[in-house]
Amino acid sequence: MGRFNTTTGFPTPAAEKAHSLDLNELIIYNRASTYFLRASGDCLKLGICNGDILVIDRSLNPCDGDIAVVVKDDSLQLKEIIPSEVIHPNFSDEWQERFFGIVTWVIHKAK
Repeated sequence: MGRFNTTTGFPTPAAEKAHSLDLNELIIYNRASTYFLRASGDCLKLGICNGDILVIDRSLNPCDGDIAVVVKDDSLQLKEIIPSEVIHPNFSDEWQERFFGIVTWVIHKAK
């Protein structure tokens, strides 16, 4: 099978120096705290479709706009972090009990 590179738009001089990508280097920031989960169901508001692979980093602290994985009703669920949840003074204890990790990548099948 032949190897080829594809680009969109106009070719650049950098294309001559293109190399293969290592997905481990690209998507895993902290190997010990990274998990891969498969989405069950659609969450179109967050751009996540049934069957997508979610890359979760448990070492990250939540920030405004992040997609978090939380434990609710004994299952893992997605939640978009809003500013009042990050800065609310009484939220930290509850957050620690329910927080699983932050979604850093969503791998979506194209076909």
